[in-house]
Amino acid sequence: MKRVFTVIAAVVVMLSLTSIGYAKGTTINLWFAGTEAPFMKTVNEEILPLFRRAYPNIDLVVTFVPWGDLSTKLGTAFAAKLPPDVFMHGQAATAGFAANQSIEPLDKYIAKMPDAKDFGPTIDSGAYMGKRYMLPMNGAGRLLIYRADFFREAGLDPNRPPTTWEELRAAAIAQTIRQGNRIVREGLDIPTQGIDAQQIYSNFLWQNGGDFISQDGKKAIFNSKEGVEALQFIVDLIYKDKCTNTQEERPLGNVQPIASGKVAMQFAVPNDIKLIEVYSPDVYTQIRVAPPLMNKEQVALYSYSGLFMAKDSKNKDAAWEVMQFMTSPAVLGKICESLGMLPPRQSLKSAPFIAKDYRIQAYVEGMAYGRGNPNVPAWVKVRDILATYIEKAAFGVMSPQDALDKAAAECNAALAGK
Repeated sequence: MKRVFTVIAAVVVMLSLTSIGYAKGTTINLWFAGTEAPFMKTVNEEILPLFRRAYPNIDLVVTFVPWGDLSTKLGTAFAAKLPPDVFMHGQAATAGFAANQSIEPLDKYIAKMPDAKDFGPTIDSGAYMGKRYMLPMNGAGRLLIYRADFFREAGLDPNRPPTTWEELRAAAIAQTIRQGNRIVREGLDIPTQGIDAQQIYSNFLWQNGGDFISQDGKKAIFNSKEGVEALQFIVDLIYKDKCTNTQEERPLGNVQPIASGKVAMQFAVPNDIKLIEVYSPDVYTQIRVAPPLMNKEQVALYSYSGLFMAKDSKNKDAAWEVMQFMTSPAVLGKICESLGMLPPRQSLKSAPFIAKDYRIQAYVEGMAYGRGNPNVPAWVKVRDILATYIEKAAFGVMSPQDALDKAAAECNAALAGK
């Protein structure tokens, strides 16, 4: 702990030398995505005091925005020409913001960063049309997590998690508990609505050799044979194998469904693991993380969130200083640890909070099989359209083929700007 404080103190001293030259009262508004208590506490009680010591002339105003409200609030702010100077968002939003000329290219700033190489390939995760727009902050993968005690209870070996679709199906069926026609414990929780549904579908789509959009970015191709088979697999888990519900299990307060015993397996991001550790420590010892599944390919959704600079910021140099400070190794390590997320810097891959926990290590290892969502201007619209039709198939309103064909037609119009 003393060493970490020493490193941060050194960073503060170094950065304070660069703070000279800003007029006193320069205000920078920063919007962070997420309202997790450990994250907000770390920012408010540890990081902001350090920033104020390093940059006494910059008045940094931080706002925490729930992920579900972020796009709407940003849209309103941009429309009013009053966006935050710096904001956090996912990499898949890059193209849309860039195409609308809402964000500032960062290449000239990144070129002057002495340690830009420490980000490795993630420095390009927010690239669009040859320009970089995002400074990565944290990464996440959607991997299968399960409970060792439930595995043993079902006669399964907790040291041998599912690695294929058929093994996943068998494990889900074995761990499902019913009372009559009612499922008391889902063998596998599958989201059927919203962004979560699209993200889980992406895993199965890619694992089956399919993809979302053609290479030229002009046509939806998820209604291919591979895409239909992927959605049919999800639908069969609900209606044929009866090991999951159409109603996604939501956390009870801060208690994850797998921690409350309502589900035996679920797809989770590292932040979910962090919440289990904090709020369900008695269950945490039983939590395991499986490697990315495969059918034809071994792959899983991985994506990065990062900081963007608004095109309309009136203090871009000061905004960059904020971005650089928040992604410096010592500060970024504290942010990622508070969130339980994966740090984008190479130097943090063996950070103490990762090294001590084999669960987070599993996510780091899974990055070798990671794939991100398409980075096209219409992606958010395409994603939302697709999620709507995945829900229709999951609830039995349409067949997987009809649902994906209808979704593809609407998505093609969105890709064409209609």
